[in-house]
Parts: sequence; C-alpha cells; structure tokens
Amino acid sequence: MTMARCTRASSDAASDRAMQYRSALPVLETTRLTLRAPVLEDFLLWARISAEPGSEYLDGPATPQDAWTGFCGSVACWHLHGHGPFTLIRRADGAGLGFVFLGYEWADEEPELGWLLAQEARGQGYGTEAATAVRDWGLGLVPSFVSCVRTANAPSNALARRLGAVIDREASARLGGNIWRHGSAPNAVTDLPRDHDEVGR
Repeated sequence: MTMARCTRASSDAASDRAMQYRSALPVLETTRLTLRAPVLEDFLLWARISAEPGSEYLDGPATPQDAWTGFCGSVACWHLHGHGPFTLIRRADGAGLGFVFLGYEWADEEPELGWLLAQEARGQGYGTEAATAVRDWGLGLVPSFVSCVRTANAPSNALARRLGAVIDREASARLGGNIWRHGSAPNAVTDLPRDHDEVGR
C-alpha cells in the first residue's frame, strides 16, 4: 500500500518537537500491555484495522485517506479535549495490537470509550485489559461516558458488558444501537436479553 507523504515521519527539528509534545501525555501499564499516545508510525496499524473484517461496524472498510482522517481526528482529541486514543503495545515483544480511545467522533454527544483491535489480537482478552485501564483512567477526568455499539456487533457488546457498563435506555432509543454507559447511569438497565447481541440494527 502506497502512503501519502503526510503519513511518513521526518528527521528534523519538527519531529523532535512532536516527540516532546507527546511526552506530556499519559502512559498506562497493565499486566501485558503498555498504553501510550499514538505516534505517526502507528497509522499503518490504524489503516490496516480500518480495512479488516469487523471494520464494517465502523462504516468501513476505509480507504487509506479516510483512515488518515479518522486517525488524525482521534489523535486531535488529546489537544482539544484532554483525552484521546492509546496505542496498545504488547510488553512481551513490542507489537502494536490496536487502539483504545476516549474521545469524540463527529456525532458524539459526550465522550465515547471505543476500541479497535487487529485481527491477530482478538479473542485473547487484550481489549478488556486495555479498555478497563482506559475506563478507570477516564473516570478520573469525567464522571460518565459511553460506548456506542451496533446491536449486531456481539464481541463489542460482550466487551462492554465485561467492563461493567450498563445500557442507557433513553440514549439507545434515541440514537439507535446499544449505548453502554460507564460511570453514572441515568435511564440504564443492567443487561440485555442474551439474543439481543445478534439482532441487526
């Protein structure tokens, strides 16, 4: 895949300055992972995940240009809102596994906790491990946020449930899909019928 110039790092003073800016952002540690703010080289992982099976739940598969727009918009949340995406790095070998973010997308009414995992990292508990750390960190900044999950996306609904989130009934009815709430939970129910995950939006 040929990438545009904007996706490649420089070796000048500006690149050093970018590293200096990133050093002010939080780093979280879990049993198996280091969670840190994205660097430019992480875009290749973001672009790959945005075109893999499962990307249809995020309106994918995305072109490289659309993936770049999504990546930049997500990373900008650090500067604009004080929270944003973390890249998941496996401590055992330094491999990038995906992203967990607390931020805003265009239609979001409040911060959203979301996750993007590479295919090879799915089904091994990395998403739950990383999202738990980001959830706990995020609740120290804001009292409540949501995870917006399409009803047909069974793995992500299961992950939200494992995080202890509850369905916000009013928001789900108004916005569609399952709006899982972390933190204070007005209009929330503790669970869904087990077959609810399998019903398309």
